[in-house]
Amino acid sequence: MLDWVTGGAAATRPGGRWVSLATASPTSQSAFDGPFTPRQTATFAAANSPQGSATNLNIMSFTLTAASATAIAWNLWESSVGGARLAYGTLSAGAGVRTAGSTVAFTAGNLIIILS
Repeated sequence: MLDWVTGGAAATRPGGRWVSLATASPTSQSAFDGPFTPRQTATFAAANSPQGSATNLNIMSFTLTAASATAIAWNLWESSVGGARLAYGTLSAGAGVRTAGSTVAFTAGNLIIILS
């Protein structure tokens, strides 16, 4: 980002973006991805200024693969599997799921990423 701002290099944008859910607060060391599959394709509106936020434009639905889990955070990836993590954060409210095969869904506009 520093090279882009100062003109040192042109940034290459990821070809796509995917979201996964986490069962603990992600850190720079661990994504804490939970038993929710698969990663969901995410499209975002242009960032709002001066808030420094962007919202999802699509519905994202995650299926629970374990007996129960609570999603409390999210990870933004450049790939549907593996790849580099672009950002992460916590949800304003946890999403508890109690039965394998159940889903957690975010409608358009409900995942807001804020730069801070």
